[in-house]
Amino acid sequence: MLSTNRQYPARKPLRALAVLAALALAVPASAQRMALLASFPIPRRSEARDIVDELRLRNLLLPVEGLTAGQLHDTYNDARSGGRVHDAIDIHAPRGTHVLATTDGTIIKLHHSALGGITIYQLDDDGRTRYYYAHLDRYADGIAEGVRVTRGQTIGYVGDSGNAAPGDTHLHFAIAILSDRSRWWSGQNVNPYDVFHGR
Repeated sequence: MLSTNRQYPARKPLRALAVLAALALAVPASAQRMALLASFPIPRRSEARDIVDELRLRNLLLPVEGLTAGQLHDTYNDARSGGRVHDAIDIHAPRGTHVLATTDGTIIKLHHSALGGITIYQLDDDGRTRYYYAHLDRYADGIAEGVRVTRGQTIGYVGDSGNAAPGDTHLHFAIAILSDRSRWWSGQNVNPYDVFHGR
């Protein structure tokens, strides 16, 4: 009996590990990925400030032809339907105004959605900064996923697609720092207004 009692505590951790392994296998892979992303530390305010400063040094081009930073409005924290926060700026311009690549990079996704309408996701050459252009009227000729674009190249045209009010033609422009390049729709948002106005 004594030998059995001595062995029992050694077996208990092994059984517990087996149960944990079985539970991990039962959790969908998507949930596991979400848990992993949730475990990443949220950047402190000072770190977010550093990201804005870094982007300012890149001399990003305002992505709507003919406009200047002085004409921008900070709509980044504005409320949106469904309890959302805007996390972007709206740059108003007439329909058909050229939308320009803000910097060199690659088109990683062309997407049509109920909210954004006709959209473009561009990845910066740094491999982690993503630029999002939404409510387009249409894409420019030659724009496709995987295509490399250069700063100032026309990639689309201002419109009111998606949930923009009819006739409210503008570019919804967002910047995010990706933690996973395959999750092109996600990331740590950065206020473009702060980037363009701090240079």
